[in-house]
Amino acid sequence: MKNFILFLTILGVTALSANSKIYFGTGIFRVNETVLPYLHYPQTKHLNSEIAAKIGYGDRNSYAAELAIDYVHNHSKYFAQGDAQKFGFNLSLLKAYDFGIYVNPFLKAGFGAGYFKTNADATNSSLTYGNFHLGGGFFIPLSKQMDIELAYEYRFVSYEKIVLTDKTNPKSHINALYAGFNIRF
Repeated sequence: MKNFILFLTILGVTALSANSKIYFGTGIFRVNETVLPYLHYPQTKHLNSEIAAKIGYGDRNSYAAELAIDYVHNHSKYFAQGDAQKFGFNLSLLKAYDFGIYVNPFLKAGFGAGYFKTNADATNSSLTYGNFHLGGGFFIPLSKQMDIELAYEYRFVSYEKIVLTDKTNPKSHINALYAGFNIRF
């Protein structure tokens, strides 16, 4: 319920802009994940590519709220004995600036959740996770309805305990570069 109220608040802030529009976007992340040491697992690093689709409401010169759906074919051997699939969603609030130059820089912050199909635990076929993220980037307008988005995003991820008797949860830091395309209506 708290998340729903937060989403309505964010949506209300973006509605204040007279030029707000609904937009759809898609893009690809290049993800560098560092999984922190956990029990008998050492610290590991790995690269993945992530595909994202998003819907947003706002103005590329002001505020916007976004809901993004992510898919990763994870190549980490940390939680799985081989490749695994990761699905998630992220809710973000963006603040963009129009300095009268060809690009519109923006800052964003938000949170997300998802699940990770894995065979790390014989009793569960998936692990859930939550994240907080911060980022920044640029919208490069091609027309009033289309733009290219280039961004950097940092995520702090906390995974569900692999075994219920564990005292801590696995955690990771993600640094991601994003390139995408948005269409505004």
